[in-house]
Amino acid sequence: MRYLIAIASAALLATAAQAHWVFVYVPEGESEARVVFGHTAAPDPKLFPTRAEKTELTARDTDGKETKPTMAKGDGNFFRAKLSSKPIVVFGTTAGGVVQRGDNPASLSWYYPKTIVGDPFAKTAEIGKAVPLELVPERDGEMVRFKVLSGGKPLADAEVTVVPPGKGEEESPVVKTDKDGRTSAFADRGRYCVAVRRIEEKSGEIDCMKYAIVRHTSTLVCDFGGSTR
Repeated sequence: MRYLIAIASAALLATAAQAHWVFVYVPEGESEARVVFGHTAAPDPKLFPTRAEKTELTARDTDGKETKPTMAKGDGNFFRAKLSSKPIVVFGTTAGGVVQRGDNPASLSWYYPKTIVGDPFAKTAEIGKAVPLELVPERDGEMVRFKVLSGGKPLADAEVTVVPPGKGEEESPVVKTDKDGRTSAFADRGRYCVAVRRIEEKSGEIDCMKYAIVRHTSTLVCDFGGSTR
C-alpha cells in the first residue's frame, strides 16, 4: 500500500506545475466572490469549473463576523456568491469527489480555497484549525513568503506551487517548505496564486465509490505590494 502511495505522490509532484485547482477571489469593485477551477484565479474559457461546484464558502469581515454566502452559476466559467459586507477573507471547502487515474489508487479530493482582500498579512485572515490545510502569507523584509499549516500547525517538506504575478503555468516554481513550514521568499509585486497538497493514507467509501487515499489541497489568492485585479 505504501508503495502505491509513493507512486501516486511522485506522479502528483511531477505534474504540479501543470495542475489545476479550486480558487476563490473577489473581483475589484464587486460585492461577490467568484470560484473557478484552473491554474490561476481567473475563469478558464476552455474549462467549466464543475470541480468547484460543491464549494461551501465563509466570508469574514474586519470585526470577525462570519457569514455563509450561497453559490450560484455565474455568467461565464465561474460560480459566484454575493457578499453582504466587505470581507477581509473568504475561504471555503470543496468536495471534489473520488477520482481514479490510470493505475494509481482511487483518491478522494478536498479543496480549501482562500482569498485575502486587502492586507495579506492581517492576522484575522488566518483560519487555523477550522481547515485541515492552509496557506498563510508572511512578510519577509521587502518580500513575501508562504507558510503551510496542517490542522493549524506548520507542515515541513510540503511541495508548494507558487504562481507569481503575471506568470503562467510554465513560470510557476514548485518550492519546498522548511522545518517551520515556510517557503522561500518572493519579491514580485502583485497577485499571487498559491497551492499546496497533502496526501493522506486513508481508505473509505463515499457515494458508493471506494478510495485508498485522500488528497487535501489548499489554495491562496492574495495581493502583495499592489493589486493586479
